[in-house]
Amino acid sequence: MESEHRPALISWNLTRKCNLRCPHCYLDAGRKAENELTTAECLGLIDEFHALGTEMLILTGGEPLLRRDIYDIAQAASGRGMWVVMGTNGVLITDAVAQKMVECGVKGVGISLDSLDPAKHNSFRGGPNAWEYSVRALDICRAHGLQVLVQTTVMAMNQQEIPRMIDFAREKGAWSFNLYFLVQTGRGQEMNDLSAGQTEEILSDLVEAQDSYRPMLVRSKCAPHFKRIAYERGLGGLESGGCMAGTEYGRITPEGDVTPCPYMTAVAGNVRQQSFGDIWQTSPVLQQLRDLKQLKGRCGACEFNQLCGGCRCRAYAAYGDYLQEDPACTYRPTGRPLHLVGEVRWSEEARTRLERIPLAFIREKVKRGLETYAQRHAISLITPEVMKTGMAGMERPDVFKKRLESGD
Repeated sequence: MESEHRPALISWNLTRKCNLRCPHCYLDAGRKAENELTTAECLGLIDEFHALGTEMLILTGGEPLLRRDIYDIAQAASGRGMWVVMGTNGVLITDAVAQKMVECGVKGVGISLDSLDPAKHNSFRGGPNAWEYSVRALDICRAHGLQVLVQTTVMAMNQQEIPRMIDFAREKGAWSFNLYFLVQTGRGQEMNDLSAGQTEEILSDLVEAQDSYRPMLVRSKCAPHFKRIAYERGLGGLESGGCMAGTEYGRITPEGDVTPCPYMTAVAGNVRQQSFGDIWQTSPVLQQLRDLKQLKGRCGACEFNQLCGGCRCRAYAAYGDYLQEDPACTYRPTGRPLHLVGEVRWSEEARTRLERIPLAFIREKVKRGLETYAQRHAISLITPEVMKTGMAGMERPDVFKKRLESGD
């Protein structure tokens, strides 16, 4: 199997059971499914992930903390060297829960927060005190040394709040602020109330905001044209984003279906019927997604398709075809290739810093992004200073920063 197509990052919906009722939930979570994967099946899959070179595992739901074996699963994954991130609404996080996370090797916690107005957030999430619990969870996780990722889905109801929410995330010591752009799937099929023009405007603001919020990362999710905007403006952030669906990233549902991404319902196979490795290597769905020449419409003709590729899930939700163009993008391809100047070399110090990034798939994304940034600016030698200007949020906080500095 080609290394560029190993499943470096897996998002795992461990259960459909959830204690909230969010109207945009892609999984339509609520009640536990009757045939969710057992503990033994989950542990067997972790062995497969390890053998295939998975580096980061996102444990989510529904609400993953409602699975009684969640700590066993997290421990098994972290014990095999994977970076484990828990995706939660935060309601169930207490000091005891955070301590268990630390003990079983969880590195980070993604917590959903969709407004700074408690009443608005609570109404949207379907829980009377959801906002208070989520904010409490941010504080508890940070107090226990866990990295925190603030996850926000942008909609008309909170569009004007986004700058203040980024400020809030930084004040809370978040590692990253991740702004999700809705894909019309699950319960969110009728919810997309942002136009392509509004999406472009918000992404432009995010690209411009990156440097102002160092060391916190500011990232878009499900909007890979973030990278096209960053390139056009000559700004950092080219190491982030880009649609990874089916190339380095996959999802497993509670019942064992494998899909290219959590927001795509196209099934590549089921782990109860064949091994995850066989599905990853042979599925026609995944093979098609790995061939950029098969992209259609504007994405197929776009000079940015290697940087961006468009959101395959949004194309599937809109057209029933994951190879179609991304309807949330306003860009019209020019037919001219990108003007990338000359060969790029790395200084010894810059190369050393690059090699200290502990996750290989992130390290490779950083390498490609920085080389594109350098070529965009006709820079022939990447130095630590070029790394600083070309990477948005390079100075990683706390644990990650220490690992970068020590080379562990």
